[in-house]
Amino acid sequence: MTDTIIMFVHLMAAAVAVGGSIFGLVLLWPHIFDLKKDDAVDEHSASYKVIDLLAPTVFTCLLLLIGSGVYYMMENYTEQVNLKEGYYNILGIKLIFVVVAFLLSLYQTFGLRSKIAHLDLRPENREQVRPTLEKMKYFGAITLGAVVAAVFMGIYLARY
Repeated sequence: MTDTIIMFVHLMAAAVAVGGSIFGLVLLWPHIFDLKKDDAVDEHSASYKVIDLLAPTVFTCLLLLIGSGVYYMMENYTEQVNLKEGYYNILGIKLIFVVVAFLLSLYQTFGLRSKIAHLDLRPENREQVRPTLEKMKYFGAITLGAVVAAVFMGIYLARY
């Protein structure tokens, strides 16, 4: 029963991370953010709100993915002795993608997002909003690619 709950949490975190990123970055972002426009982007704009909510959501999902994956591996360590050859090679590559996604999400959530947070208290940061949002979108797309690669490797590893 515990394995089923952990796998459910793991899969739901992956679904929310990938689905939320695809929705925010691929489907919604191009319709609400105009790169050619020179207007200042403030904290009440839709593009600011999308990235402001997306960054911590993906970070939280990645924490859940890492935590549930490690817990599952620790809980079922005796069953991993008889795995096919090559399992740990693919697992190592998957973990590299997970670490890359986690570090990029960490930088995006706590590094870039904090630069443009609380603009009412720090109005001097208003001119940094547009370039920071563009940088957050770029790092969000790389994070999405790393998470998708890790998810597909996890699906492949489930066959072992």
